[in-house]
Amino acid sequence: MFVGWIRDGFKESIEELSRQIVCDKHAILETYAHNKSICFGVYDKDKLCGFVSAYENKNSFTINNFCYTRELEQIYKIRLIELLLKNISRKNKPIVSMVSQSEQDIFIEAGFLEHSLFYQAINSGEAVAFNFSHATAQNISSRNHLLTFNQYEKKAFGEDISSYLQSILHRSSSLSFSTQSGYIHSYAFGGSYIKISPWIMNFESYSDAEKLLRGVLFHRGLKQIIAFIPAGIKEIVELYKSYKFELKASYWLMYYKEQPKINLEMIYAY
Repeated sequence: MFVGWIRDGFKESIEELSRQIVCDKHAILETYAHNKSICFGVYDKDKLCGFVSAYENKNSFTINNFCYTRELEQIYKIRLIELLLKNISRKNKPIVSMVSQSEQDIFIEAGFLEHSLFYQAINSGEAVAFNFSHATAQNISSRNHLLTFNQYEKKAFGEDISSYLQSILHRSSSLSFSTQSGYIHSYAFGGSYIKISPWIMNFESYSDAEKLLRGVLFHRGLKQIIAFIPAGIKEIVELYKSYKFELKASYWLMYYKEQPKINLEMIYAY
């Protein structure tokens, strides 16, 4: 096994990997195009078996892709994370990642600490009775979505992450809504999945949050919708439950060295 820089033919390798596992090809390829120096892979001869990447924001790094085949041994997963850290930790910025419970030991061994517990909330297309009128559609269809996002992103995430939103998350399948109190973005990945990310709201904006979620369900409701939500914020958890989202799995927002300044009460989907 080889753990190191990405080899030629990366796009074809990711296409092959995506046929074996669910991964966000768009995010992987765009992150690689943005900065190849913080993308690494595990190869079994010429076959890509695992991949990790990070995106550099102004004040932090986000580990945004960590995927691998079922057969990949734990030691190589750990080596991938350690190699990435070796190349980015010298800049002394906080490093954050959303980590599944099954991967938590890997990140702990690499030196990460727990920030907060999240749930993976999934709506599998179960119908929910709600009104979605023309007036509601008009209310959330502002064309100035990014202005709303820019208004609240620093309060929610502790820094400007608009470059990550526009460079990596936005794509042809993106659907964005906003009100004066918040912004929601959703996109398709893996063929039949929709992910809500990010979704931020100003404080005490539950009514507007409902409008935004209804907009996503109205337009995306025939597909499986996934969101990572803060487990400790009761209002957010109850909102998802009321619209038939099931809490399927536990994830941890983890950080390396410096704890990020994140306001969970404003983050309805990470």
